[in-house]
Amino acid sequence: MGYRVDYGPRNPGRKGKSSFSRVLVLTAVCLLVFLLLVNSFWPRGAEVLRFYLLPGDAAVTVAALEELSAELQNGEDISSALESFCRKIIQNAHINPD
Repeated sequence: MGYRVDYGPRNPGRKGKSSFSRVLVLTAVCLLVFLLLVNSFWPRGAEVLRFYLLPGDAAVTVAALEELSAELQNGEDISSALESFCRKIIQNAHINPD
């Protein structure tokens, strides 16, 4: 009397999604470490990054972030909320660095 056991793949259908999320998390961690190192050891580089990542008046950026948060909490689509946020930041950005 003989028998045969066939096992399927361990995680069928999860390979692509799992690897994509892992790459996304790894990229975010590397970016965070880079920003922390630049902020700690390279003051001029931190100023340049701050200029390009948060251009314009800091009060405008804070207000835009608060509005983005409120829109997301109210169920607004993330793409339209981010578009609105970016438009407000760009409208109030300085064109030439100080």
